[in-house]
Amino acid sequence: MEKGRFNFALLYPFLAVIIIAAYAGGLGVLFMVLNEVVMEEWSVVVLGMALVVGVPVVAALVQRRLERE
Repeated sequence: MEKGRFNFALLYPFLAVIIIAAYAGGLGVLFMVLNEVVMEEWSVVVLGMALVVGVPVVAALVQRRLERE
């Protein structure tokens, strides 16, 4: 039992780092592709603003729905 807990204590932080790095890398690649292919800087600005505004709005809506239940 103790060995399993030790393995999970090492596994979870490692998986967290891998997942965050993959997410950040994918987002970086998306920004670079948009910059080169679509409308250059403006597509990156629009996507960045959508993320800055959209993520908190979605979080607030989910929180409101969870509080009603």
